[in-house]
Amino acid sequence: MKVAKWNVRALFGRNSKGGQGRYGLCAALLLGTLCVALPVSADEEQLPAEYRPFVQQLVDAAEARDHQALANQMKYPFKQEYPIPAIKTPAEMLTRFDEVFDDAILKSIATSRVGQDWQTMGWRGIMLGSGEVWMDFDGKVIGINHQTAQAAKLKAELIARQKSGLHPSVREYKSPELMWQTEKFTIRIDELDDGHYRYASWAKGKTLADKPDLVLKNGTVRVEGTGGNHTYLFTSGPYRYECVVTVLGERGVPPGELVVYKNDVEIVHQPVIKVL
Repeated sequence: MKVAKWNVRALFGRNSKGGQGRYGLCAALLLGTLCVALPVSADEEQLPAEYRPFVQQLVDAAEARDHQALANQMKYPFKQEYPIPAIKTPAEMLTRFDEVFDDAILKSIATSRVGQDWQTMGWRGIMLGSGEVWMDFDGKVIGINHQTAQAAKLKAELIARQKSGLHPSVREYKSPELMWQTEKFTIRIDELDDGHYRYASWAKGKTLADKPDLVLKNGTVRVEGTGGNHTYLFTSGPYRYECVVTVLGERGVPPGELVVYKNDVEIVHQPVIKVL
């Protein structure tokens, strides 16, 4: 969630920062959880009447602190800021409620004005304020751009656990961005202390404790549109590696893809089979 580093790190477009998670750049869609904060023009049209009932339903649930009602209005799997795993069901949301909601975000929702503080953002959905909460047009919450104390604690614990299992050569980094499995590779991207990104990959069958087969540094991130989709870019001689992260896409679209070019000619294109 680095401006809620991707707690909706949920926005949309083909590229955006945050990793899988959910915060900054809308900032993970929430969440593992991160949406880019968007300026709101004074002449933006108020929320259309057809969407107001389910927004009001969410506002009422937040005001009543009704955990069950809130859990029922989330879209699953509900993504968390990486490396926090997604929440898969309403029952799981109830047990992990404090990872997603705290007094601050509940108050923000509960005190919001349905007709003035919520607005549609093109095809991307319905947004509260500058991206604190995102809903789809079916009335389901798809992202929350806010990191609770519980989520921050859990994220730190998971990062420490991950580091202990990595090869020493890639154990040092500022923040984890993603870890993927494709048909032939395990891929990991981390943000380094200098603000650049590092790409490490292992051939299928190897473990993260093995030395990576390929390590690339000085990577950058390209953000496109006003959603959470983004692309990590790395170059090595004539080769260009692109890890395209899809935070919000059409049904059936994989969560990401690895595309490799040599002299601008595509030579590898592998969809993500599993987010690790």
